[in-house]
Amino acid sequence: MRQISDNDEKVQQFSALLVSNHRRIYGFILTLVHDRTAAEDIQQDVSAVLWQKFDTFEIGTDFAAWAMAVSRLTILNWRRKQKKLPLSIDDQQFALLADEAVAVSCQHEARKVALGECLEKIDSSGQELLASRFEMAQSVTSIAEQLGRSRVAIYKRLNRIQSLLLDCINEKVREGVL
Repeated sequence: MRQISDNDEKVQQFSALLVSNHRRIYGFILTLVHDRTAAEDIQQDVSAVLWQKFDTFEIGTDFAAWAMAVSRLTILNWRRKQKKLPLSIDDQQFALLADEAVAVSCQHEARKVALGECLEKIDSSGQELLASRFEMAQSVTSIAEQLGRSRVAIYKRLNRIQSLLLDCINEKVREGVL
């Protein structure tokens, strides 16, 4: 049986990080280039650069933020090569836009993590209600019939749970706990 080498472990770490952050990185790139084909090509280039520079990445830090910084530079190079396309903004404006996109992406990620933590605070019946409504896409009428409750009662319960979640998420983000 073959032992796992340090290089195999490095490949596995990189692959796991890249796969788990793929959508976030692609979304960032697409936000800045507004062209799906170009975004896919740029993401391939970014992935190659990320692998080349993976030894400089500090495990435990935000891989997506690091990848977005690499993406930003890759997109700047791509923009410079697009001589036939009129560039509606200059590089300085683009840099500001990219910085804002990174900030929004990081804020979105923080809110997503907070949501996961806040969901754990909801009682099991509330979690089941949320799962029925949003994961299984059941109608309120269907849920009410299953539970033998009125539609109004289900709407009120969902509203209370959503308010609790929103308050919890906002509090966690404000506290910077994440």
